[in-house]
Amino acid sequence: MNRRRALLAAVLLALGAVLSGGCAGAAGTAVGGPPGGAAPPDRGTVAYIDREGCIAWVPLGAGTAGRFCPGTRAAVSAITWLDGGVLAYVTPETQRSGWLGLRIATGETFRLTPEESPRIVQVGAPQFYSVRGERIDIVDGVPVWTSADGAEQRALLARSPGSSGFSMVTWAPDGRGVVLAEGPEKALWVVGVDGSGARRIAAASREIVSWFVPASGAMPHADLTCTLPSESTYRCEPAPWQPAEGAEAAAGGEVVLSWSLCPGATGYELEVTDAAGAVVLRRVTAAPAVRAVFRAPGELSWRVRARIGEDAGPWGPARALIVR
Repeated sequence: MNRRRALLAAVLLALGAVLSGGCAGAAGTAVGGPPGGAAPPDRGTVAYIDREGCIAWVPLGAGTAGRFCPGTRAAVSAITWLDGGVLAYVTPETQRSGWLGLRIATGETFRLTPEESPRIVQVGAPQFYSVRGERIDIVDGVPVWTSADGAEQRALLARSPGSSGFSMVTWAPDGRGVVLAEGPEKALWVVGVDGSGARRIAAASREIVSWFVPASGAMPHADLTCTLPSESTYRCEPAPWQPAEGAEAAAGGEVVLSWSLCPGATGYELEVTDAAGAVVLRRVTAAPAVRAVFRAPGELSWRVRARIGEDAGPWGPARALIVR
């Protein structure tokens, strides 16, 4: 952890010049690409906006791919995972009234409260740096990985003959893979940072992507997509916000648990325990809130900690919740 913090600190010194130009990256313009390889181990699920403005998702391991088109005139303009089974999305028509949630297993949609709504500055913008402090640059259409200390560098995917190459879309939330776009149709590729497991997951897209990995959270961040973790992120203790200490909730009813943000975190881990200390709910989420249902009456205690990729920060203060 200390070595990683030192590497991140060194990377942060160079951020000014990079982020002063925004988060834009080079854009690919030609069709063609590398041959597909074997699928990597289960790395969560990648969701993206397709050319028709609908939401599609592709599990990188076990699971079922799917697609959802909202019942609005306008296309979906932004997406992010809230947790492994729920996506948040917005269209130009719904932007003023807030984000909507989509349960991908059932297709159910619901309106998000202000506490649950993602805080995103640039959705789908390239993430030059990972949570591990590593970097991806596009050099003559080729994605080039550079280690956090700058000592190692290698190309991830070779450019096909006649192709103008790839563009950077986003990192995996644990920093172990990237999504790249290729050609005028913005075909999407997933590849590991060691160059393994190259796989085309979509023939076309709008280059707006969100990747969720269990125990790591989502990328882009649900706070600031261009925020890197810092020393303060590792020390950050999310503070419970709602419900209030000792608030009551109806057994079998839905309750929203929300907390303060930790800038630079890729996710949050919520833990709820009963009076005996047994864990009744544990969930990793990208947003600073979770909807939960508790069916058994009793006194519960809930707390939250931030996650930076696979690393967890300290637990925040616990808060009591009475279920009646």
